[in-house]
Amino acid sequence: MPKYLAGVMALTVLVLSGCDLFRGQQPSEPTVQEISIVLKEWQIIPARVTIKAGKVRFVVKNQGTVDHGFEVEGADLEEEIDPFPPGRTRTLELDLAPGTYEIYCQVPGHEELGMKGELIVKP
Repeated sequence: MPKYLAGVMALTVLVLSGCDLFRGQQPSEPTVQEISIVLKEWQIIPARVTIKAGKVRFVVKNQGTVDHGFEVEGADLEEEIDPFPPGRTRTLELDLAPGTYEIYCQVPGHEELGMKGELIVKP
């Protein structure tokens, strides 16, 4: 057997055995924190949320009897879910930096009636 062929075979065995070491391992996605929020007259539940900085998915359910929305505001960020009907659920995904944010229903008058809260994002 020519020397180069033996070398190629040895290299092939090394490569294939190395593949077994990594079989089944996928690059991991960044962890997404999921926070459930309930909207109803005249509350946001929970009204105070503390999470770690990074990706977050708000799952917002309107359990009220009228349209409600959800807004996150602070630290040069203002993102919202437009008002939606009772019985429905919407999601909002954000990548949040550490800081304190306001959460509230942006339907006129609802924040003043108590539909507001605080989102604390820790490093």
